[in-house]
Amino acid sequence: MPFDKNTEHLITLDVEALYSNIPQEATLEVRCELLERNVNDSRTPPEYILDRAHLALTRNYFEFENQFFLQTQGTSMGSTFAPSLACLYVDNFEKKVVLHEDNPYLEHIRLWKRYIDDILPIWAGSRDEAHSFITWLNMENPFLTFTMTIGNDQLPFLDLLIHESDGVLATEVYQKPTDRNNLLQFKSFHPRSLRENLPVGQFLRLQRNCSKVSDYHKHANALSAKLLERESTPTM
Repeated sequence: MPFDKNTEHLITLDVEALYSNIPQEATLEVRCELLERNVNDSRTPPEYILDRAHLALTRNYFEFENQFFLQTQGTSMGSTFAPSLACLYVDNFEKKVVLHEDNPYLEHIRLWKRYIDDILPIWAGSRDEAHSFITWLNMENPFLTFTMTIGNDQLPFLDLLIHESDGVLATEVYQKPTDRNNLLQFKSFHPRSLRENLPVGQFLRLQRNCSKVSDYHKHANALSAKLLERESTPTM
């Protein structure tokens, strides 16, 4: 998509400790509102879904130093239901606050994309306005705290490095500085089909995430070297 690095900024936002901070009752209310709007789209009775959601949120126990505790806020990390409930709560906040017409900063939000608690906006405004927006955003909901990173002409987001190239946004694979070569060795005892398909999947990922052929070749050569390195690594 077109991108003017002189007037626009790449921004990433992160919701701090989302799973453990979402309010239980408010999250259930959001789930109830959604079911009421889409009651004819589900074969499962809404009451059954709400009952299971209530159990998933309000009956999380954990043990610490031989004592049992009941989690009274948020949902437990690792729970199968947790990502769905957290996404519903944040989605409701986005619609009613962030992307609502009453948002005084709405005109600056050119793009707003989110994956669970990681958000990628394109900001059409100054850096000072972006910082003011985050200050305002963190005052709108006591359970959601956003942190922000502002890039210049490139910024990592999840496993992508998004950057400006000739007036448009391009993507390539991003690896964290702490990344290690832990690819599965072909000499392992995993099923042969898995060992043979692993390189195929890795190269397809590069092809999908790299919008420029030159970037794909660069990362494909690096991946080939990593695969060969793993083959020469002694097994334990």
